[in-house]
Amino acid sequence: MKRKIFLFLSFTLFALMMNAQETITIKKIPATIDEFVEMRNQIATTPEGGAAMFLLALKMYIDNPDLAKQCFVTIVDRNSLREGNVYKGYQLLNGDMDLIKRQMANDKYIPNSYIKGSKPENNYSVKLPYIYVFSSNRYSGDKAAGQFKVFAACSGASSPRPMSLKRNNRGIWKLTNWSSVLVGIAKPPIDDDI
Repeated sequence: MKRKIFLFLSFTLFALMMNAQETITIKKIPATIDEFVEMRNQIATTPEGGAAMFLLALKMYIDNPDLAKQCFVTIVDRNSLREGNVYKGYQLLNGDMDLIKRQMANDKYIPNSYIKGSKPENNYSVKLPYIYVFSSNRYSGDKAAGQFKVFAACSGASSPRPMSLKRNNRGIWKLTNWSSVLVGIAKPPIDDDI
């Protein structure tokens, strides 16, 4: 009984700290880096939009890693890049790219778990349009100051996952920290009908 009361109070406190939710809808998957950049320029004018574009690039990585690597270069902060030949003379830092590769190899469902409607019971299946749900809290920062943290709803986890962003000089919000969105998720049920 005490545990139930504690869990209820913890959840209530967490819910009170979170602000209203904001959704970002993606209606199509970009087929080229130019299409991705054009979409980014329209959507990533808010922290939630920047976070959605990163999650979209993560989803694209499953089917087209080369294009997704270019997309990552365009949606992360310059401090997360190094010289390279992926896009316009840059590429993601080796450690960050290795983490993405490793986590996507271990669990291809991670990107889908951030899309509304996915769940372990339906093998995280999704279809367009993709809807991403974000929240923030009183500790998220100040959008006007150009740095902000959002929390991405995840159907494979018990709580939303943080993503930190910074607005660049062109008004585009880019990721500075995203490691929590790569953490494992609940496994879908195994079909034993052999």
